Amino acid sequence: MNLKIYSLIAAGAFVLSIQSGCKKDFLSKDPIDKITGEVALTDAAGANKLMKGVYDGMYNDYHIWDFMTNGDVISDNAYAGGDNPANIQLDLFTTNSTNGNVDRDWSSLYSDIKNANEVIENIPKVPDPSLDASGRRNQILGEASGIRAYMYFNIVRLYGAAPLILKTPTNLADTQQPKVAIDKIYAQIIKDLEFAVANASATSANKGIFTKGVANALLAKVYATMPSPDWTKVNQYCDATIAGGYSLFPNFNGLFDIANKNNSESIWELQFQGNGGEHGNWMPGIITGTGWKRFNTPSNDLVKAFDDEGDLIRKNSSVLFRNVSSDGWSDIYWPKSNYPFINKYRADDKSDNYILRLADILLLKAEALNEISSAGWVQSKVIVDQIRARVKLSGTPAADQASMRLAIEKERRLELAFEGHRWFDLLRTNRAIAVMNAQLDGKGAPLNYNVTPEKLLFPIPQKEIDRNPNIR
Repeated sequence: MNLKIYSLIAAGAFVLSIQSGCKKDFLSKDPIDKITGEVALTDAAGANKLMKGVYDGMYNDYHIWDFMTNGDVISDNAYAGGDNPANIQLDLFTTNSTNGNVDRDWSSLYSDIKNANEVIENIPKVPDPSLDASGRRNQILGEASGIRAYMYFNIVRLYGAAPLILKTPTNLADTQQPKVAIDKIYAQIIKDLEFAVANASATSANKGIFTKGVANALLAKVYATMPSPDWTKVNQYCDATIAGGYSLFPNFNGLFDIANKNNSESIWELQFQGNGGEHGNWMPGIITGTGWKRFNTPSNDLVKAFDDEGDLIRKNSSVLFRNVSSDGWSDIYWPKSNYPFINKYRADDKSDNYILRLADILLLKAEALNEISSAGWVQSKVIVDQIRARVKLSGTPAADQASMRLAIEKERRLELAFEGHRWFDLLRTNRAIAVMNAQLDGKGAPLNYNVTPEKLLFPIPQKEIDRNPNIR
């Protein structure tokens, strides 16, 4: 069979913005194994190549850097830093539909969906019987379905209602779909993830591969994030994930050493080999260093949270202070003589990005147990204390459902800082407005974010509104 690749919602989805003041080369490269144009897809090798194109397509701005900007800079974990107007708008809650990040994230996520749809549509047609004898055909379909679900999970959390594209567009009308309700998007996400649980491989030494464990972990997060969370389902899928053979890495700081990639705690991580390899991670070089002002600066509030908890291990693993007094830029939040940088991505070009790890799921299970029953905090405490023990902290003092709810929120913040989770945690627990409007600077003055409900989601990009008359 011949496979013709069509463009989805935004042509040029992989255009990367050049950040003002940066010296790095941000020119994107087409994935080595991405199938483009019209090609023959007749055997297992071609099928695997098409699936690899889905993975390669994920090496875009969203998954390399914007995941952290969206999850941490918008939240109380970090300031925008740098000098990029789009990032600063996100940080200050002044974003509008022309914001460059809002546009590129939309394009990147729908481009990833396009790639997954091409696999889901075409792999069943490949006439190679070896795909069935080995079970590889269903594995590929499971991986592609799971990745499509993950992209829609990001879209619905960022934008809310949005077009639900489940096939490769073949004409203009196919690319001009209206928004569908949030509930319909979540239903499709769950359907795709359930298919992935049934068909993806159980494990993979390469934690960049979408496995059953990834699908189970995402189902737990999805059921916790839906407008009406199903905590019994959250607990069920947390248990399924935990049973997948994962274990906490014994040394928290070691999680971020490149010698420990694909470790026992990792469920899903974006893989980087560095210069000379297939994929390089340019993100570390723009968040840490001297000479020009780096992006995503740790906030005073986060550093205070570490200090108030006496959490030296996670603080030092997450934040690095440097004297940058000689640099020719200014900052309104921190003194340059003791300026913080993110410390979880320590090897420029080679640091992997965790998408999911076990500590996230353990704390989500603790949250589920606490929500299922008013007495569930007792079971939750065991899990929270397990996470705290790894970083040599005593057990949580929380002793009822309400206090445990806040204890878990805090624990997730300190454990998962700069891994892209905080803002979405605040959103799903309906705490975003209260937390952000209470933010103070390092001197105790209000930051006056003035967050209101209409500022909690990204607007639909103006370019998409102009291009698609049905999305208004």
